[in-house]
Amino acid sequence: MLNVGKPVVFATILQVLLVIFFTFLFTVPTNLLSFEQALFVGTIIAFSSTMIVVKLLSDSGELNTLQGRLMVSILLLQDFLVIFFVPLLANISNLGNVSLLISIVGKSIFLILIAYFMNKVVFPRLFKVAVQEQELFLLSSIATAFVFIGISELLGIPIAIGAFVGGLALSTLPYNLEIFSKIRALRDFFLTIFFVSLGIQLSFSFSALNPFLVIAILLLVFVIKPVVFFGISLLMGYGSKMGVKLGLGLASISEFGFELAGIAAVLAMNANETVFSPSLFSFIITVVALSMIMTPYLMVSSSRVSQFLYDKVKKLPKAMRKEFFNRKLEELENVPAKRVLKDHIIIIGGGTVGRGLAKALMKNNQVFVVDHDPEVVAQGQRDGLPYVYGSSENETLWERLDLVDAKLMVITILNHREALAIVREARAIYPNLPIFSIAHYYSNALDFYNKGVDFVAMPSVMGSNIFLENIYTFLGSGKLATVQSLKNEYIDYLQEQVAEEKKYHAK
Repeated sequence: MLNVGKPVVFATILQVLLVIFFTFLFTVPTNLLSFEQALFVGTIIAFSSTMIVVKLLSDSGELNTLQGRLMVSILLLQDFLVIFFVPLLANISNLGNVSLLISIVGKSIFLILIAYFMNKVVFPRLFKVAVQEQELFLLSSIATAFVFIGISELLGIPIAIGAFVGGLALSTLPYNLEIFSKIRALRDFFLTIFFVSLGIQLSFSFSALNPFLVIAILLLVFVIKPVVFFGISLLMGYGSKMGVKLGLGLASISEFGFELAGIAAVLAMNANETVFSPSLFSFIITVVALSMIMTPYLMVSSSRVSQFLYDKVKKLPKAMRKEFFNRKLEELENVPAKRVLKDHIIIIGGGTVGRGLAKALMKNNQVFVVDHDPEVVAQGQRDGLPYVYGSSENETLWERLDLVDAKLMVITILNHREALAIVREARAIYPNLPIFSIAHYYSNALDFYNKGVDFVAMPSVMGSNIFLENIYTFLGSGKLATVQSLKNEYIDYLQEQVAEEKKYHAK
């Protein structure tokens, strides 16, 4: 979040406020919702589902792409804003009370400070001891949640927020993966109870709701909210394609939507009426669930939709395609003018293999390394390497890299689907460009050859052959010295590479 920059902080706060504002604009003047109802509905819609989006990004290998970093940064900021919004809305009748607002914000900050202290001082010592006994380790993990629930209860903060902050306090410990593994069964058990109890409350009796209210809420979730993210992306300077991806990827409603809807369903505004009627509560819960179900499909289709809109935008007059909206991408795409490019080598993927190839080849060739992780690109540029940012969908970058005059393209990325997309794009621009690639599976290697790649290397096969050769050498001589002649030099080389690798993956 800090690496992406300050504009994301401002943009996220603006996005939340704009969605709430449009909710008021659509519902309050038309008497579809009261002020209190609109405030709850707008807040519920404004926040996106961290759990689902991060899971989808992780499964598709896009967590460290520019798109993934922006999404996760926005979601983290939204989660911190939720910490303040939930207690405020739980006291909505006193929302105008300044002293109450200061008290709630102060208590929330105090809870976060406790979590920070526990994370830095208490938990490292506690879990260093607890990890030695499996039962104690499990109990310490679960007890953390209840400790923070108890603290939040004493502070008058909803216990869901307390448990969430407790989870954040554990998330950066070196034992976090083991904690997750230990509590998974318990989490799934309570998750089942949660959704079953939620389902029991659903009546699907929406007939009492105004049809225009139903349409307005659906438009706010699936149209207005994505459009707001699209505009936010343009303001941040990440362009229209990124705007579409952010809009569709973050259209889902946060898990905290259930918590806020539950508060609204029991919070009495007068003696006989709660903020949410049973029918409105049931409909909001259904919309939250629907948005979560739709998220995978929206994220998968975002590339096609963004390409479609990009093709339309290219036809607009140049005056309407302001460079201001793409300034961040321009900073990352530090590519020289076409007239300077001639017989250059383009390496797709700035990881360990791509970086090593670039260092070897740039001694006698003009080389450019293209990677979709902005932090890897920034680190490569700091090290004086020819790194530029780009992805398979960036047509402008391929034009600027001048494939027609390139000597060779080398693909080293792990994502096979994206690698094939790059091959198709390169072949469409310049069919005669020599393309080399690496593959990790036999089926992937065959795919590459079928799609027109000229040479495919399989590092795993090459490595296993060398490994087998050394095994036979040792078995033939019976002496370790026959395979350890350069062991010390190799260890020195590994230490150098580990130090460099940490620079590129520390963040």
